[in-house]
Amino acid sequence: MIFSLRKNAKLRNDIGENGFFFLQHGLDGLTRILPHVEVRDWKIEQTASQSRSGAVWAGANRRELRVELGLRLGESSWKIVGILERRKIPSGVGAIPRTIDNREWDIADRVVKILSRIFGPNNSGSSSSLSALRSSFDERVVAEHLAQYHNLQLDLGEWLMALRRLAEQTYENKALAFGCIIDPANDRQPEPGARFPEDFLGRKGRKKYRALSDGYRTAYAISGRGAVLGFTDLAGHAARSSRNYPQWCEDLATEASHGKLGLALTRQGDILVLDDGHLTFTYRFGRWQYWNHTHLIDLIRNAARVQRVPPNKVTTVVRAIYRAALDSSFRRSGALFVLLRSRASLRDVVRLGDAVNDRHRDALDVAFDQAVTPITVQSLSRSVLAELASLDGAVVLSNKGDVMAYGAILQPKKTGKVSGTEGSRSKAAIGASNYGLAVKVSSDGDMRVYVGGKELISI
Repeated sequence: MIFSLRKNAKLRNDIGENGFFFLQHGLDGLTRILPHVEVRDWKIEQTASQSRSGAVWAGANRRELRVELGLRLGESSWKIVGILERRKIPSGVGAIPRTIDNREWDIADRVVKILSRIFGPNNSGSSSSLSALRSSFDERVVAEHLAQYHNLQLDLGEWLMALRRLAEQTYENKALAFGCIIDPANDRQPEPGARFPEDFLGRKGRKKYRALSDGYRTAYAISGRGAVLGFTDLAGHAARSSRNYPQWCEDLATEASHGKLGLALTRQGDILVLDDGHLTFTYRFGRWQYWNHTHLIDLIRNAARVQRVPPNKVTTVVRAIYRAALDSSFRRSGALFVLLRSRASLRDVVRLGDAVNDRHRDALDVAFDQAVTPITVQSLSRSVLAELASLDGAVVLSNKGDVMAYGAILQPKKTGKVSGTEGSRSKAAIGASNYGLAVKVSSDGDMRVYVGGKELISI
């Protein structure tokens, strides 16, 4: 639910149009940074004195947060309150609200507290200042959260800004990539004139140091105070299959554990933040996002559950699809996965001749089918699954994970409601989701999940 105010609302008049649009942008940051949550029941009231700002648990089960913003505008005081909860499927066991974790609470708490400071008496609230703050608002929230979470003794906002600037530069006509591991437990002070990142990546730094690390094979090792500790070879780490990250940064993710923080810049301009062995934040498409993989997998799994299939089987299938979608997203290769509720629906979804073992298959397809099937999606390696997903068409699976089609053209009999602006992959995903669940990854990396002909979530 987007925060809004009537044109003639008193708060809108008190705060001014520029202030209102910034306030709206800030509060909508809750669902921008946390795309797996929703905020409902916004309420606004005038108060006798300024109320506190912050996020508090709405109940002992921690399934809802009460988000409160107190504002003092001239002689008037206002309180804005909303209820935040994780997204859930409309019905069934998945409709039960899920517990909110401490990182989500901290992010929500920071959003409203930063807004309270921005509109406080020590800030001008001018149009120019609000415009400058708007573009960096989400980044400020993310930087403060990470600094607190890792007990960092440095300005992480400076690091994130340095990476965004690095994304605009080239070396030998190639876009730059970068990787580093920050160890907060190491408090070594940098030598004068050799502090990371400004002295190495800033204007005074030599260009070779900006191009030296790629975050894939190598990474800088940095102390919690900005001293260069070494230059790390990332290869050879023992990967942990239970962790969630794009496969290409597996070694960096493995290194970013035991309290360490990993940062990476891709040649596409994405910024990745990794800690606890997982991908936790990204900057893509001009916005910051927190990745709660556990909840996202849980949300998709609940939408995919059917009778006669054990829940743990569905979990392993969904986890494999989710990680393959992550790989496709960060490879920018595009993908479409369809998980059918019933095997009998295959003929209603896939074009004649495109299903595995279809009698209309040509000789080449039959030969390849015999080489890669029968097989389940959970038994395929991530690399192989990502390659199958990159083919023009869809990977179609039974609810037990059997690969029933790959590179398949979808012609669902039930098309669902689509607009003229939808692309062919989106139309196919929406139609196919009437027979189960569809996960679509666009060529620019956007991930969307559809169920019953409707979008469940965009991440």
